[in-house]
Amino acid sequence: MRSRAGKVRNAVVVSASVLALTGGALTAPSPASAASPAEVSIINVTNDGFTILLPDNRAGSRVATENVTAFHGFSSFKNIVIQSQGFDLEGTIRGTIRTHDYRALYDVYNLPYSAGFSVWGARFKADASRSVLKKTFEESNTVDVVIDIKFKVSAANLNGVSTLRVGFETLRLQVAGTTKDFTVVNGESGGAKDQNNNDIPVDFEEF
Repeated sequence: MRSRAGKVRNAVVVSASVLALTGGALTAPSPASAASPAEVSIINVTNDGFTILLPDNRAGSRVATENVTAFHGFSSFKNIVIQSQGFDLEGTIRGTIRTHDYRALYDVYNLPYSAGFSVWGARFKADASRSVLKKTFEESNTVDVVIDIKFKVSAANLNGVSTLRVGFETLRLQVAGTTKDFTVVNGESGGAKDQNNNDIPVDFEEF
């Protein structure tokens, strides 16, 4: 199912919400008001092991003139313990993350910012030069990205799930011993994983 990411912008943040059980759904209570600047929340992002994106053999025997190595891995934004079965799960992710801006990487291959991380990966694999990508990498600095996203997981997809991690894919690039992470915060790159690292369908929408 196609999902949509919430508002993502470079600015100061509001606080993360807490999940609570109400009626037939596990929901995030509406905050009384947006957090004041003194209550800025930083999202504690944790990463899974990264998988390397290998060059596309169909590009022939050409070797990339710029040695850029790319990986992808799942970054968890919110960890949830599922205490009851048979309920839909709804919640929000609010706060800031510090990351390199994935949109700069997407601009290298003229991709829409809504495209999934795998689309970027396919372009990377077929890129026999990577000179523009390397320059973009070298010029990239970290930014604080505001996250304000609502998500929902249906009860049918939570059977047997005891813990759930909701988050987004991160592209990791390495050049000459330097590593930079670019978290792709859009609906096509978002998802969830259970306690066994299995993918769980999740829908995202603007909060």
